[in-house]
Amino acid sequence: MNRKTITSWIVNHPWHTIILWTVIFIGSLPFMLNLTHQFKTDGLGVPGSPSQHVQDIVQQNFGTLANSTATVVFYSPHHVNQPEYTQAMTQILRAMRKVPGVASVPSVHQLIMSSDGHVMYGTIFFNHVTTNSLADTKAVVPIRQLLAKTPPGLTGGLTGLVPLERSFTDQVDKDLKTAEIWSFPLTLIALVWIFRSVIAPIGPLAIGFGGITVGLAGIDLLARVIAIAPEVEDAAAMIGLGVGIDYALLMVHRYRLARQQYKAPDAANLAANTAGRAVLFSGSIVAAAFAVVLLVHQPLMRSMALGSLAAVLATVIAALTLLPAILVVLDPWLDWPYRKALEKPSHWWQSWATRVMKRPLWSLLASGTLLLLLAWPVTTMHFWNPGVDTLPASSQTRQTYDLWLKHTFPGVGSPLWVVLKKSSSVYTPSTYKQIQTIRAQLLRQPDVHQVLPPLPNLPAAAFKALPPAIFHDALSPSRHIFLLTVFPNSRGESQATQALVRHLRSLSYPFSGTVLIGGGVAYTVDVIALILHWLPIVAVLIAITTMILLFRLFHSLALAIKAVLMNLLSVSAASGLLVLVFQEGLTRPITGIGGAGAIDWTTPLILFSVLFGLSTDYEVFLLTRIMDYHHDHYPDSEAIAQGLADTGRIITGAALIMVTVFIAFGVIGLEFMQELGLGLGIAILLDATIVRLVLVPSIMRLLGSWNWWPGT
Repeated sequence: MNRKTITSWIVNHPWHTIILWTVIFIGSLPFMLNLTHQFKTDGLGVPGSPSQHVQDIVQQNFGTLANSTATVVFYSPHHVNQPEYTQAMTQILRAMRKVPGVASVPSVHQLIMSSDGHVMYGTIFFNHVTTNSLADTKAVVPIRQLLAKTPPGLTGGLTGLVPLERSFTDQVDKDLKTAEIWSFPLTLIALVWIFRSVIAPIGPLAIGFGGITVGLAGIDLLARVIAIAPEVEDAAAMIGLGVGIDYALLMVHRYRLARQQYKAPDAANLAANTAGRAVLFSGSIVAAAFAVVLLVHQPLMRSMALGSLAAVLATVIAALTLLPAILVVLDPWLDWPYRKALEKPSHWWQSWATRVMKRPLWSLLASGTLLLLLAWPVTTMHFWNPGVDTLPASSQTRQTYDLWLKHTFPGVGSPLWVVLKKSSSVYTPSTYKQIQTIRAQLLRQPDVHQVLPPLPNLPAAAFKALPPAIFHDALSPSRHIFLLTVFPNSRGESQATQALVRHLRSLSYPFSGTVLIGGGVAYTVDVIALILHWLPIVAVLIAITTMILLFRLFHSLALAIKAVLMNLLSVSAASGLLVLVFQEGLTRPITGIGGAGAIDWTTPLILFSVLFGLSTDYEVFLLTRIMDYHHDHYPDSEAIAQGLADTGRIITGAALIMVTVFIAFGVIGLEFMQELGLGLGIAILLDATIVRLVLVPSIMRLLGSWNWWPGT
């Protein structure tokens, strides 16, 4: 059974289809609502990297040292080490040991005091390893309830990995609700304005919100099999909602045109087999792009790609099956309150295209130069792995972290592990001397604040008299591994600490064994190196895939190459603006957003994958109409102008919807979503205006008959 047969059945049995989708929607709700409880970070490292190797070594040889952690911070504006405060801290710490999921809690005497005497802090270890820290987040709430019981003059806070994961999960859930609350009315207003109808928007809204419900339910099922991070929910919802409404908008437009000549079932059938073809094609490119991202050997990127893929597939299927049925059922009221045909070609767009093509070379140079200038900042792009700074300033986790660093030093929360490993024992006088030398070497490095444990100078006889238990946190039970902990001067998310990791790895050490550098910042360095390796490969593969699919659709090599180049240009321009806003902080004085000095490492691949599909959607929609006129033997310039007149209004309308959805997600809490939302919004805006309405007609005018080479 082919797609046309299925579509024919759908438009002739619309209520059967709507009832089936209603059952699917209701059945999906429990899974969607349960998604928050399915998130986990197990395996979200960089397989085969030095940081992963160190993580595995520490996990296998140092017990709970590789487990998830949190830092408990006590603060007083007076001296914190007062008898009353000490007694309160003792009671709170003792009660923490009874919280389910907690492996160990320091005693009050094990807490470290800041040099100014205002802060005491210590590390809490949980039952799960660092790479599965989300499993321990249930303990955060009861621990914070205990910390709220401090006496006047003393405050207690919790920060670190596990509270950060809990805050991320809570923020994602909150952001998703906020974005949906804002995006629904804004999208409805935009759809009413585009369609000049209050009934026509029902279809796109049903596809958008119904599609992401089913898509998020699919992600819930995926999360039972593989690790899905909290960030996937927001990204998938935003992409699915934007794509679903965009696709539905194009199909409703085509249906209203067809309805002027055909009855409802035939018009819906025609729309599904014309605009629906463009939707299927665009969805295939987005799916192919995310499939290419799956090649990246990094579990977080794979979970992002799979989650986004599930959302896109759900909305594409809904657009191709549910929407035709809705259009047939709503047909008598679709144009209410207006009754006149509103889907006529726009003389303004035809006039615009004619003006652009009168000076095609000037139009090409002006618009191309503008986009290249916007893209230029990409050459200075840096990446980072955002941490606590991505949380809103009101977050308890962030406030405690900032307080902790203020009274200690910036790198206190970002230790590096230096693993010294031998096939024989490291607990010998000669090896001990080597380790002492390495520790001194590390302390001399420009951005190193502290190296633990301290290693006193001892003659051989005195060393032999030392019990190994004195180094219990640094010496493995097998005595083949010694672990040094390096605290940087700079914050963990800074470029300076990344540079320190690369510098430490480049040094030559006087050690008769293996030296490995790991820890949280080392993971960041490794994952950024992985992305820099894969980004050009993924870009080339997606571009080639898009080019092949476009060639098969239009049988034109020139149009396929042009479309890919235009997509690359719009993606690059949007990325350049992201650098200016989020890396350089160009708009921070006005918006308070950006200025981190780097871009989230996950943003470029996801941005690239989504935009190639969406940009191609507009390209196919525009070129299909131009090609129709070309086949009707219109002169090239007239075919281009007429095609733009037919599609210009709906392309800009679709772009308006996409920008509305993406900006609604882009102004919410987490910086990752701000980057992705604003990046997609900017790119779609550029693509639907400068690219489709200036660059495309000017290039096609210059190419002339070469547009259709080699043809069929």
